[in-house]
Amino acid sequence: MTISLTPVKTATGLGSRRPRRLPLLLVSFFILLALPTATLAQRKTLRVSYPAPATVYLPLWVASDAGLFKKNGVEVELVHVGSSPIAMAAYLAGEIDILGGGGSAGPNAYLRGQRDLVFFGSMNSKFVFSVYAHPSIANMAGVRGKRVGVTRFGGTMDFATRHFFRQNGFDPGREVTMVQVGRVPDILSGLIAGSLDVGTMAFPYDIKAKEGGYRELADLSQSGARYASSSFLARRQFLVQNKALAEGFVRAIIEAMQFIRIRRDDGIKILARYTRMSDMKVLAQTYDYHSRVIWPRVPEILPEDLKLVLEELAEANPKAREIDPAELIYGSIVKDVVASGFVEKLYAR
Repeated sequence: MTISLTPVKTATGLGSRRPRRLPLLLVSFFILLALPTATLAQRKTLRVSYPAPATVYLPLWVASDAGLFKKNGVEVELVHVGSSPIAMAAYLAGEIDILGGGGSAGPNAYLRGQRDLVFFGSMNSKFVFSVYAHPSIANMAGVRGKRVGVTRFGGTMDFATRHFFRQNGFDPGREVTMVQVGRVPDILSGLIAGSLDVGTMAFPYDIKAKEGGYRELADLSQSGARYASSSFLARRQFLVQNKALAEGFVRAIIEAMQFIRIRRDDGIKILARYTRMSDMKVLAQTYDYHSRVIWPRVPEILPEDLKLVLEELAEANPKAREIDPAELIYGSIVKDVVASGFVEKLYAR
């Protein structure tokens, strides 16, 4: 028994054969009992998942659409799996070879005894959020006692916002009122309606907030905080046994990051296709911001990129504080690609 996944080019998410009314945890239970029917050798294709059509995953899409995976000797099938629990269950069942997503997946699996699952790269180590306020709030001093909107309590945006307030000497549990609103568009709507005074935004709604006259109090990508939010995970044994494939995958991502910088128009077209956004002004601003601020030349992940992730998890599970971040990382793949001179030759062209 295996879980049926649909490649992103034909549909997003999982196949329709999963019973809709069956509880998620029960589905995951049966998935984890199953033995995968097709190994990587049988499929001859790497299945790589990503959790959301967010701009930060553009290097992955470019590597696929521009033929960079094939150029580097790797056949890749991208799979959009929107639910993290289902993505992890499918991964552990052998239906996904590389798991793309937020930094909490690895430590959560580690805490459940999955010690072979490791990070081997990351396309972003920053919070891609901005904090906006009503125009009457001139600075952080004016935030005290105000209502602050985030999507979900316990999520990355909520953690990033609380971390930001603590850095600025606030106790977010006492000196502001945190409000859970569900979706990023609802945060902007709350500011407009007056039910919120401050809101943490993500692209493209921060652009719309600025255009609406709201005041940017902080760009959290510039806060100095490191947080692995679009990383790649695989089994350590898989990476060792399939070193050539893993290195080809990393080379393709590095080439995609360069492609984004030098082929802007083509990159924006790919971004529009995967995000399904049609506003070219917003697409261009989003693209340029990520190119300038977010994507590195090399998708390396470091222990400090996981410290805040573990801090976040420790709020619900204190055992997360006992994890050494270095234990969660297998850095040899990226290091060997860099040591080969590949990056220097690429950028010397």
